Amino acid sequence: MTKRILISIILIISTILIFSKTVRYEVAKRMNIISAGSYADAESYELPYSESDVIKAVEKFKEENRKYRVPEVSIFPNNSFTLEDSKSENGLWFLAYFYDSNENRILNIAIRGNQTKTTLEFVSINNGLKLGHWKDINQDFSYDENQELKNNFEKIYLNPIKKILKNN
Repeated sequence: MTKRILISIILIISTILIFSKTVRYEVAKRMNIISAGSYADAESYELPYSESDVIKAVEKFKEENRKYRVPEVSIFPNNSFTLEDSKSENGLWFLAYFYDSNENRILNIAIRGNQTKTTLEFVSINNGLKLGHWKDINQDFSYDENQELKNNFEKIYLNPIKKILKNN
């Protein structure tokens, strides 16, 4: 009888763990150690616009919302510089940065596409204006933290950029 109860309890706990979003997220995160691509863990958004249109929309968004432009950053004391949006070293991605002054953090996105479709990747967050404290989206945060970060990114940055794209 106690063996049957023990097996039932184990099955119930296993079922809860298997179907828990947080547990599924953590398991998937750990299984995704070897991932293909430059930004395998990033949150991807497919946009039905050309790469150049998406880049222009990001630039327009930052021009209209100057508070999201990244102030001078540093790696070492007394060595500050501007973190410029630009093509990646391999030339495949356009890298852009937003500043969240409420949380004092920098958001990194990567853009890659063609004439008809573009992928915008929400890649990582750096805490503070001293570079070197980057944490990857979908990798270095808990399930709940990721959901909150992605929801805020969509609300504050992505949706206004989509609106600019739609109106052009």
